Amino acid sequence: VSTQSTGEQLTHIADTDSLKKLEEFLKPLELQDCLNAFVKSDELCAGSTWYCTLCDSEQSAITSTSISHLPPYLILQLNRFNVLSSGLGRTEKISCPVHIPRHNLDLSCVTTGSKPVNSYSLCGIVHHTGGIGGGHYTCQTQTDDTWRYYNDTMVTTREPVTSDDGI
Repeated sequence: VSTQSTGEQLTHIADTDSLKKLEEFLKPLELQDCLNAFVKSDELCAGSTWYCTLCDSEQSAITSTSISHLPPYLILQLNRFNVLSSGLGRTEKISCPVHIPRHNLDLSCVTTGSKPVNSYSLCGIVHHTGGIGGGHYTCQTQTDDTWRYYNDTMVTTREPVTSDDGI
């Protein structure tokens, strides 16, 4: 959004490209999209090559992450920070919501080898409010059919914010 000054009157001119970027930035993500991005292959080329000890030189290569076995209990930590400029240490918090299914999280599309026979159900969430320089953590857990919200010494019963059977 740019601002033009005419005397004492300010006129705001909306930059549609900036608004589109903002809408895209705030658009909810699916957990499945986050998992697919985690296992996505990346090409190492100019500036970030791989050193091959066999041929004693820098080489272009493809890196990938794979999940071969799944544990009985799964803990996911989402990267909620984006590096704005390399070397300068400038980062921003990613604030867009992520839709996480409460039941039947199936990870078969991001695993290699044998397909998992189990699916996961959500039993806890850690929330962060604030920015990169500081903030506050709260959490929610489910015991039996009851969700509890923990905020320092205060514990209340509260369902997680959901949409379409997800968080």
